[in-house]
Amino acid sequence: MDAYTTASAPGCETADECQDLMTAELDAAADLADAMKAQDAAAFAEPLRLVNLAQERADHYGRDNLGAKGNSFAVSQPLQQMVAWFREHPGLA
Repeated sequence: MDAYTTASAPGCETADECQDLMTAELDAAADLADAMKAQDAAAFAEPLRLVNLAQERADHYGRDNLGAKGNSFAVSQPLQQMVAWFREHPGLA
């Protein structure tokens, strides 16, 4: 979770910055998903679903087009929900 938080911290203003940020967030979320699966996929079913949703949306909008505000929002929304899930379940973070 720390790696994901670090990757998502900078924020963005320009399309290029948002593209880089979303790519870093998706990469960190994929690594986090691998760790969750290795630890206990059943316990982490909801955050894993949210990571998968973000990955699916990134594929839908095009991973080279994530700098567009609407696209970055659509992809980041489930990732933000994942972070909220971990805040609600601090013993699993």
